[in-house]
Amino acid sequence: MLRIGQVAARSGVSVDTLRYYERLGLVPQPTRTQSGYRLYEERVVERIGFIKRAQRFGFTLEEIKRMLSLEIADPRTCEQVLKMIEHKLEDLDQQYEQLKRLRRELSAYRIACQRAIAGRKGCPVMEDLILPQRQSGGRAKKAPKRSGRKT
Repeated sequence: MLRIGQVAARSGVSVDTLRYYERLGLVPQPTRTQSGYRLYEERVVERIGFIKRAQRFGFTLEEIKRMLSLEIADPRTCEQVLKMIEHKLEDLDQQYEQLKRLRRELSAYRIACQRAIAGRKGCPVMEDLILPQRQSGGRAKKAPKRSGRKT
């Protein structure tokens, strides 16, 4: 049996994280000594390792909790896990597309800044970020178009 500090050290999580996992039902409630110390079984360290590895793939704690409730030997388990993986892949694809759009926008801003610096002009990025926020007659002003900037 391991005390909470030992489990935390072996699994690479904080004591607070371990207590949080307990509250969420990700790890079983430990037995307690007469003085109230938590005592965990060795397998809790492996379970926390599973949680951390699943988080690395982007699974939420709620999704991980669902996985942990599945029986490894049940043939339907793999079907359920497959659905979760496919859903996670769809999420990642959407995030990837969003990151590509953001990268294109930031690259265009970089070029606009470089041109402004070379021409000793005001910052076009700040104009683009500030001007749409200003209200004029109930409508937001649009930032002036800049030549050479791709969006």
